Amino acid sequence: MDVQLHAQEFPLTPALRAHLERRLRFAFGRVRERVMRVVVRLRDLNGPRGGPDKVCQVSVTLPGQPPVVIRETGADMYRAISRAVQRAAFRAAGRPLPLRGRGRPYPEAGHV
Repeated sequence: MDVQLHAQEFPLTPALRAHLERRLRFAFGRVRERVMRVVVRLRDLNGPRGGPDKVCQVSVTLPGQPPVVIRETGADMYRAISRAVQRAAFRAAGRPLPLRGRGRPYPEAGHV
């Protein structure tokens, strides 16, 4: 599994990198051999002004299938990474997306 990480307008700290790598290992552990590439893009839309503007986009490439692209936005980059990686792994494994609080499914990619 080839992993590419791109951070735009966002400082990539060692702790954040470690969190991302840990989440990827955990989420893609069972399907690692089937995954060709995972591209993670991190971005801070508002910079130092703050707000719910941290974006994590995860693209997963599987052989013979269109890429799975999941995008999460929030005030906390760690939480955005965790949610995006989990949703991308579920999609890559062909499983339905997990429910989030009160039985509501996560929105589809691009509808966040």
